[in-house]
Amino acid sequence: MVFRHPYVKVRREIDHWNFEQKYIEEEFWVELTEEKITTDELVFSIEKVFDLSYKMLSEGYGFFYLHTSKGVFTLQVKENPSEFIEKFREVERK
Repeated sequence: MVFRHPYVKVRREIDHWNFEQKYIEEEFWVELTEEKITTDELVFSIEKVFDLSYKMLSEGYGFFYLHTSKGVFTLQVKENPSEFIEKFREVERK
């Protein structure tokens, strides 16, 4: 493994007994190797990833975009993924 970066998924649950909404945050990792990028659900070969970018929306969260041959996939991040993007530039194939 070359590098990895945390991302989060937030899901909403309804507590029917107390009539409350709860937001549950789960942490996952996007991993970069010389051959692929892997999330908890998807795997992209390096040849199929055209670019990576991000946009921080607030001090709490931002979006990390994977531009691939299958479309753009968005990961919600709490930390700037610029180091991950730099590592990708070292192994990307054009």
